[in-house]
Amino acid sequence: MTAKDFNRAKTRLLEVSKNFPLALSRLWGPYCHRWDGFSGKSKRDRGCGAMMRRVGLGLYRCDSCDIEEARTAQQEVLLRLREAGEAFLCTGGNRAGKTEIGAMYAIAVAAGRGEWWVREWLEANGLPLDLVPEKPQTVWYVALSYGDALEYGRPKLEKYAPQGTKYTRWRAQDRASMRLPNGGRVVSLSNSAGREAFQGSAIKLCWMDEEPDHEVFNECMLRIIDKRGRILITATPLKGLTFLHDIFVDQRPTGFDHYAISGLDNPYVSSPKLRRAVAHLSEASQQARLFGAFTSQSGLVYPEFDRSVHTCRPFEIPEHWDRDLCIDFGVRNPFAALWVAHDMDTDTLYVYREYYKTEKTTLENGRMIKALSARDPALRWIVADPESKDGRLLLARELGLHTKPAPKHYGVMQTISMVKERLKLDAEGRPALVIFDTCKELLKEFRKYKWKKTGGKDQPEKMHDHGLDALRYEICFLYRFKKYRS
Repeated sequence: MTAKDFNRAKTRLLEVSKNFPLALSRLWGPYCHRWDGFSGKSKRDRGCGAMMRRVGLGLYRCDSCDIEEARTAQQEVLLRLREAGEAFLCTGGNRAGKTEIGAMYAIAVAAGRGEWWVREWLEANGLPLDLVPEKPQTVWYVALSYGDALEYGRPKLEKYAPQGTKYTRWRAQDRASMRLPNGGRVVSLSNSAGREAFQGSAIKLCWMDEEPDHEVFNECMLRIIDKRGRILITATPLKGLTFLHDIFVDQRPTGFDHYAISGLDNPYVSSPKLRRAVAHLSEASQQARLFGAFTSQSGLVYPEFDRSVHTCRPFEIPEHWDRDLCIDFGVRNPFAALWVAHDMDTDTLYVYREYYKTEKTTLENGRMIKALSARDPALRWIVADPESKDGRLLLARELGLHTKPAPKHYGVMQTISMVKERLKLDAEGRPALVIFDTCKELLKEFRKYKWKKTGGKDQPEKMHDHGLDALRYEICFLYRFKKYRS
């Protein structure tokens, strides 16, 4: 190839990359290396580092090393989706690239294989042409919330959309859409908007990123009937054995299928670093985060909690740190309130005061909260149980304690995971959640809060959880606040 030909080809590739980015996008496959994250301690041979050849469903081979083994790949997800029928669940560990798969496929279906750049993407990734319909379609992208859509899904969709795509309310925390130059559409929706927001349309593809509510999933199933469409769910199964496990793994009716993809197989991620990043978690959590596996939780809910690491002696809290209050209502069960200080320089939460009381009215507890807070700086917010609307209204009307409901749509399992994330140690061995050792009742709950021993769906026991529930409200409210502010 002459220099002139080379420059012409380079210019053409740059034009394609700018105008039709999906055409040059590649799904990753496994390479021949010690992928399990155990490095020199791995039982696998070191390998030559070359890309492995797919020889069957989930089976890959390196001819030069004469190694054949079960591995996972992004390509495998879409090959299996084609055979599934109506609904397909891709569970994946962290850094597995689940959202990338969903975004690529959503853009391809919206455009249709009549576009040369969609056919180029299909052929380059070894995917059959009939995986994508011929003509442009309407696709739904469903995130857990509009905040999640703005942070995760919409940037990925925009990354693969062709030049000339028109965007409507794309930067708003609201229903939004993109229209491709050939008329294909992707509509961005939120699971938190509820089942009613998903009525009345007929679509070819519904891509749901992370686990939806069961009633929202059922409504979306009705939306694909007229066009013989598909539902693709991409999720890390952190909530345990939920309805997704029931219908995609346990029961698996005709037209439903499931495939798990591992971030350890991703050639663009260091598998030893990924393995070390989750080493502090329970075995069940590691299986979900590394392999996308459904697991049943057992034992303590927070086995990561270590009193020598996650507690400290009381100290004078700097004036510039934000102060919050979180509340879990109760009468026969304890009314629990926690005072939390936020060091925003390190994003560390310090629980510095607690209040637990039974057999007191909401007003009596509210008055005690005001007395305990009398010398404190102004609170940034008071967050409380979203189910206790009457209690929140009573505190506001009678005592001027205006509370905000914790974001209900995150659910118990996801907010437990948020607490676990703050218990995790950073590279310097420091957690993002610390408890003053004077908070005796909360520390006791960390030692006693357990998973139910019965089979079926994962649920923690409703015992020793009142302060921990209040803590979940604070952490998930802060999580949403930081996302929306950014």
